Amino acid sequence: MKFYLQTYGCKLNQSDSELIKGILSRKFIEATSEKEADFVIFNTCAVVKKTEDKILKTAKFLKNKGKKIIIAGCLPSVCPEKCQEIADGIIGATNLRDIGKIAGSVLKNKKISLLKKEFIDKADLCNLKKREGKTNSAIVAVSEGCLGNCSYCATKSARRELNSFNMGSIIKEIKGALNKEYKEIQLTSQDMAVYGADKGKQTLPELLQKISGIDGGFRVKIGMMNPGAAKPIFEKLLKTMESPKFYKFLHLPLQSGSDELLKQMKRGYKAKDFAAISKKFRKKFRNGVLATDIIAGHPLETEKDFAETVKILKQTKPDIVHIFKFSARPNTDDVKLKDIPDRIKKDRSRILTKIFEETNAKRNKKFIGKKQEVLIIKKEKTGCLARNDSGRAVIIKNAGKSIGSFAKIRITGSKWNYLLGELA
Repeated sequence: MKFYLQTYGCKLNQSDSELIKGILSRKFIEATSEKEADFVIFNTCAVVKKTEDKILKTAKFLKNKGKKIIIAGCLPSVCPEKCQEIADGIIGATNLRDIGKIAGSVLKNKKISLLKKEFIDKADLCNLKKREGKTNSAIVAVSEGCLGNCSYCATKSARRELNSFNMGSIIKEIKGALNKEYKEIQLTSQDMAVYGADKGKQTLPELLQKISGIDGGFRVKIGMMNPGAAKPIFEKLLKTMESPKFYKFLHLPLQSGSDELLKQMKRGYKAKDFAAISKKFRKKFRNGVLATDIIAGHPLETEKDFAETVKILKQTKPDIVHIFKFSARPNTDDVKLKDIPDRIKKDRSRILTKIFEETNAKRNKKFIGKKQEVLIIKKEKTGCLARNDSGRAVIIKNAGKSIGSFAKIRITGSKWNYLLGELA
């Protein structure tokens, strides 16, 4: 019997998909397409309605073609009825250890649903993971769930409360990836900063310190952390990030520049907290990469609120901005609010995008002519994707170097979202 897996969403979902593949590969063969598969698994994301619609439409299409369908991940917990209408089996994001059981029942024509609150240490299951060989980057999850209760977020109902994975198991997974010659480690979770808080103390700095002590030449990209949780440990984080093994990269979601709207969203920090942390990061690492997330067109966002977001975006000048048009989700406080017209969301999104792209295009030109060391991550159509010591993307044409190797390059050009380089 053959299976095919489709993955949607964040790095945490991608890490889960590696676990799904590893578990299923013990009993089944992975197909190269839906066409040759006996059953198809959708590892889903529930952040926005557009993604939900796409997933369910594709699943229904394949179901009508005679395929057995399993829907896994966040969507089954967020909208179980919709998933059950289409799927032969559904399984929650915290129940993936039993994916083999779900597959077995589905293939016996038995409908099955598994959506229970479980605290599995997925790092302990790292030996079961099946990683892809197309990139030299290994995703390592350190926790799932969070301590927040954001008014717009449906992921809380899917990933549950914070569940920090065992530190020793995380280190073991990283060493295992390095032994398989992966040179980039991407740490991921819903909120890196609260790692360990469910055990009584925020221990991210301690985890990073242990990672920096691992032998070998490699780079680590630290995943997203919310400003409110990052604030009390940020000085320790900056000190730890001095190690050359860490990209000078910070993913700090803003969501809005309005304190009033942040309060309505239950974000747990103020815009000045985001600005202060960003300033400290820029001061410590002048060429560091600051990434952020912004919600455009929240139902309670006024023109004044939006102007505050524009102001702080211009002030902090993030290198990467993920802009999400507000999408009402089930099981959230904000689903009850009256949505604003989509044209307003689109207009605000375009304004933010224009500011970000113009700022970044100007900044990237300053790198032209500079020599840098990069880590080559994967092959692209236009050359090789590499990253410098800040994690900034560089496309190298005719690199002549193998994936996973370090190289000295000279920056020859730039686009608004990446640099161009050649071997020095």
